[in-house]
Amino acid sequence: MEQTTPDFFSQQAGLSRAQGESLARMISLIMPDAAVFTVDAQKRISYWSPGAEKLLGFTQAALLGENCLTANRCEQCMRGCGLTESGKVEGAPLLLHRSDGERQAVLKYAMAYLPEDGAFAGGLEILLPQQADAGKTAGQSSLGEKYGLISHAPEMQKVFEMIRRVAVTDIPVLIRGDSGTGKELVARAIHGESPRQRGAFVAINCATLNAGMLESELFGHVKGAFTGAIRDHQGLFGRAEGGTLFLDEIAELPYELQAKLLRVLETGEYLPVGASQAMQANVRIVAATHKALREEVKAGRFRQDLLFRLRVVPIFLPSLQARKQDIPLILRHLLKQQFTGELLPIVKAAAMEQLMAYDWPGNVRELRNVLNYALVMSDGKQIATADLPPELQTIPGSTQAMAAPVAKPGRQALSEAVIVQAVTDCRGNLSQAAKQLGIGRTTLWRYRKLWQKD
Repeated sequence: MEQTTPDFFSQQAGLSRAQGESLARMISLIMPDAAVFTVDAQKRISYWSPGAEKLLGFTQAALLGENCLTANRCEQCMRGCGLTESGKVEGAPLLLHRSDGERQAVLKYAMAYLPEDGAFAGGLEILLPQQADAGKTAGQSSLGEKYGLISHAPEMQKVFEMIRRVAVTDIPVLIRGDSGTGKELVARAIHGESPRQRGAFVAINCATLNAGMLESELFGHVKGAFTGAIRDHQGLFGRAEGGTLFLDEIAELPYELQAKLLRVLETGEYLPVGASQAMQANVRIVAATHKALREEVKAGRFRQDLLFRLRVVPIFLPSLQARKQDIPLILRHLLKQQFTGELLPIVKAAAMEQLMAYDWPGNVRELRNVLNYALVMSDGKQIATADLPPELQTIPGSTQAMAAPVAKPGRQALSEAVIVQAVTDCRGNLSQAAKQLGIGRTTLWRYRKLWQKD
């Protein structure tokens, strides 16, 4: 149920503590689906509405007297709530984690109490549920996790949205991305979310066969078509009937075969090698390449008319270097594929620093290989820097480039990016995040206070 925007926040210059506590209870009656709560000068929860219990899953009994971050589990909250800094928050979008780990999109409104001696004295906060946005985000997230595309990066959220939109059509799709970025995973997601999901998903790398073998593999051949053709052979188009044919590295398709593929796209027919009668193709084409096909056209290696037919809907995959914030998420997903519960190994903070500093030319595929190497070298309980491949153990400038400016003597400083990712990875649970980072909860709080001052 959509809530009314609390316009009185714009009209009020400030609230006394007594006004705020009284107003919180009144608002909770008027807006029963909103999360309404108050905090004191130390940001400890002093009131927690029934709507807050319903929306976020935390009971009042469990939260009274606890720091507000116990319930406000999100990356933005870890960096600072905004209320302390500005005294008022109006309609800030947040993505929180409920007590059950599910994500909940909200709009945040908040007002600080009139300061006492110039110091923060507490405040009133309202979280309005944004169920349509939450559903969309959760849908995109589940879509990605279902097919192994793990990401919170905005660029990948756009990819998930493109998959969702194009899957229900039969329009040809061209996926562009560097090696190891997950082009086949995207193709499988398009097939899996399409009306053709009950049909076969058939894939071929166009760079692996010569022109003669590739034509037979794609279109099939009849008995006697060439020496060694002792029986009819069904090609990939035949095997993908009613489903999806994924043509990886389409830029490597021999020029003479490009015209035959174009014919299939234009007429829906193909001719097996040695056959005299064309076959009908009921197949959806998804192609992929790491090359710029327009440049291939200029170089005379790719047909322009085929480019236009294949590139009806282009999908661009970012490199892992461009979305390094996803590294902890991907690592956790890969680990959970092999381990469960308490057996899940922990990536130590120093090792995570090295992983975050590396450029990842091989993208997610290289990250998967590095993790497998580290698991073999580790004790099975935690992954340390010494367990990483040699090229990742010493990356010049990584700590200096990413580290926070303070640390206890003898302890390596941690970067804000790594700590925020750990909190996100642990769905806002600070105790688990501290354990994963190998630091105490108090130390985690010190880092947060430091960044709030910057």
